[in-house]
Amino acid sequence: MGKYFIGVDLGGTNIAAGVVGDDHAVLARDKKKTKAAGGEERVIERIAKTVLGAIEAGEMDKSEIGGVGIGAPGAIDIDKGEVINAVNLRWNNYPLADVLQKELDLPVTVDNDVNVGTWGEAVAGAGRKYNDMLGIFVGTGIGGGLVIGGDLYHGHHHTAGEIGHTVILGDAPKGRRTLENVASRTSTANLLKSLILSNHASALTEITDGDLDNIRSGALKRAYESRDPLTVEMLHQTAEYVGIAIANTLTLLSLPCAVVGGGVTEALGEDWLKWVRKSFKTHVFPHELDDCPILASELGDDAGVVGAADLARRRLA
Repeated sequence: MGKYFIGVDLGGTNIAAGVVGDDHAVLARDKKKTKAAGGEERVIERIAKTVLGAIEAGEMDKSEIGGVGIGAPGAIDIDKGEVINAVNLRWNNYPLADVLQKELDLPVTVDNDVNVGTWGEAVAGAGRKYNDMLGIFVGTGIGGGLVIGGDLYHGHHHTAGEIGHTVILGDAPKGRRTLENVASRTSTANLLKSLILSNHASALTEITDGDLDNIRSGALKRAYESRDPLTVEMLHQTAEYVGIAIANTLTLLSLPCAVVGGGVTEALGEDWLKWVRKSFKTHVFPHELDDCPILASELGDDAGVVGAADLARRRLA
């Protein structure tokens, strides 16, 4: 077994790979576009190039690599290394570990992308002091992961932690019921666009140069920091919903902490997180859980790479 392991964060748009040492430090990295429209073989080719690019960037030989861990979107059968379903890649029951292992001639293990991000925070980030934790990542969508008893918890159907699909507003119309429907960056941007086009004034019109289809996390950050009333109202509403979801989960499982990451969290920072914490304290039960820390991710974009590499080290070594 080589000394180093590679972590890969596979998304519908980008692939990130990093060579990680046993101290969880990312020693070298590479990043490429996924180009999912090219089909399965094209994506595998892109993953392999990204992995080899990271090895080359670290001026290493492949013989120094002990294996590859990859976080992929969708439900994952970790025993088979199979992607059960990944909507943004259009994969169903795809044997990712076997295919990538043949392509790279390295052992490969696979897990869900948000699970590996959660695991990264658990072993080397904000949750490293805790044996149990919830990870929740607020970005384009909303995903979650659970660490219980010092291990990732996958559940009977391999889908544990899907907090984005929990129902927050049960009596709302379809498309406005789940946490992801009402608190992701996509849903927030769509709602803001609709309100602005309904003649609600917002600094986002100027920030995006009138291109309201381009409300990304950076634009939300600028509008939030300028205290644009409409943006502040909407983002405090998303914080309320995220806090409710965290409260529900910690109430159910009596966990000692939650780590919040993702593009929206990183863009808006502590000022937004204080509203998440306020909502959490309002809704959690019993009151002994009021003081459970709601922590900001420490690893940022490296959470998935570090988590995937550590899972590879544990499973493959």
